[in-house]
Amino acid sequence: MKSRNGFTLIELLIVVAIISILSAIAVPNFLEAQVRSKISRTRADMRTIALALESYHVDNNHYPETFVQPRWARFVLLTTPISYITSIPKDPFNMVNDEENFIEWSPRHGGYKMASMPLESPSRWAMSSNGPDLDEDSVPIKTYPGFSWELFTGQNPDYDYMVYDATNGTISSGDIWRVSDGQL
Repeated sequence: MKSRNGFTLIELLIVVAIISILSAIAVPNFLEAQVRSKISRTRADMRTIALALESYHVDNNHYPETFVQPRWARFVLLTTPISYITSIPKDPFNMVNDEENFIEWSPRHGGYKMASMPLESPSRWAMSSNGPDLDEDSVPIKTYPGFSWELFTGQNPDYDYMVYDATNGTISSGDIWRVSDGQL
């Protein structure tokens, strides 16, 4: 009588089916947790940058100017010569290959979009991240402070800002914003 040393085809198919079912359950949960983690990191990073901006404001009586060249130098005043923050965190939702954002507003390292207003001696600032959908859903920040006086003073109702809200689903439209005066 021959002894059986391997698995039959049916046994292998059953194992593959069980693994497939388990991965179909686990992968979406893992991706959901990953997005929630990035959202928490984005909010914490923005809070850290906001603290550095406010510290800079206390010392200089204005916020750093954001209409500077090269564009990646916008955050340099927060790290040099006085270190208000050790390094500028990268935005986990910034798509560096997004040419419009990369060229116009994002620092070269894939950071948060930030602008301050007015251009000389800024007294207000706004910062945004594209959010989990990886798409800029609001009017680009370049038209928020620094380019459109009417919009930043709240006198133009024609602009649309989609603020991210997880109650619409973790990967829903909307940008994650933080502004100096809490108004948006």
